[in-house]
Amino acid sequence: MDPGRVYQVWNPGRLIFGPGALGEIRKEFPSGDKPLIVTDEGVVRAGILDKVTDLFARAEVRYDIFNRVVADTPIETVEEAASFYRERGCASIIGLGGGSSIDTAKAIAVRVSGDGTLREYGSGRPIPDCLPPIYAVPTTAGTGSEVSAVAVVSDHEGKMKVGIRSPLLVPKVALLDPLLLSTIPFRTAAETGADALSHAIEAYLSINSNVITDGMALSAMKMITSNLEKFAANPEETEAAGRMLLGSCLAGLAFANAGLGLVHGLAHSVGAYYHVSHGLSCALYLCAVMEFNVPACPEKFVPLAEALGVDVRGLSSERAASRAVDAVRGLFSRLAIPKTFSEMGIEFRLDPKMVDDAYTAPVAKGNPRQAQPEQIAALFLSVQG
Repeated sequence: MDPGRVYQVWNPGRLIFGPGALGEIRKEFPSGDKPLIVTDEGVVRAGILDKVTDLFARAEVRYDIFNRVVADTPIETVEEAASFYRERGCASIIGLGGGSSIDTAKAIAVRVSGDGTLREYGSGRPIPDCLPPIYAVPTTAGTGSEVSAVAVVSDHEGKMKVGIRSPLLVPKVALLDPLLLSTIPFRTAAETGADALSHAIEAYLSINSNVITDGMALSAMKMITSNLEKFAANPEETEAAGRMLLGSCLAGLAFANAGLGLVHGLAHSVGAYYHVSHGLSCALYLCAVMEFNVPACPEKFVPLAEALGVDVRGLSSERAASRAVDAVRGLFSRLAIPKTFSEMGIEFRLDPKMVDDAYTAPVAKGNPRQAQPEQIAALFLSVQG
């Protein structure tokens, strides 16, 4: 801890956690309020939407549903949902699902409150200060969007991710109910868990980290690495599911304050060009970027390695860093997460714009080691296969 430094951590949202926490949702909406539930067909098929609507029916809460969210939600879908929100006279928004549903809910809130386009807000135009209340009900343990001040949507035309940032985007309430994760497919659990781990590691290594965010990030790493395999294999195991939800949430709180790094700069570009899931995109590059960052902050890798379950006794910083990377690689291998594009049947071709996008990405500004364009290109190609 630096005794001469002032530490600030900010998160205005309220968290409700525990098995059955979803039941609290009916208490959040006053008489006359009409929320729009934003979700996807997978959540509908799993019966999770019915759990929410049944609670609302018993509490006589009116609502509307927009269930056309897809992975890496395109701007056009947000525009469609915003029009529906206005037409139906809704007053608040619930993001029910994974990161795409929660980010879509945030983007809808922005779009119905101002006359700017999402591209303009993503380029730095201030968002209106009169957003409707946003609620988040995650059904995956990975994105941390339920506590973050960011909404990411896809600009397919420009082949890029649009990140909208404002403290006003932090959901008013996040309900973390491990029972909602009981039907999550193995692959989704593995990839979203990899996303959560990348959040924790990047927030911890960020140049904007501090003693408070470090504590959250290291705790998140411990929870994720010790529970992800058990959770992915059996999501009905409530304790493992709950610890994954908490680990993901702590990682989200950490990066909401400390920022992220080059893993996400690379992952956003890959996702925009090849439509690879965000969690898988992060998993592809996490180990390579960890190795790239060691020279900039070797001392931080000792507690990082320990949080990942490595016995660090007698190890130098560099050796501890190597073991930490090995621990992540081993975890991802046991989860059958692909290591290269060729394993996924994708013929990867590096577009120069991908390098430019990653080099200038705001999300990568916290990376502890500044990467030059040629180094970014090498990182992209390191997982070509």
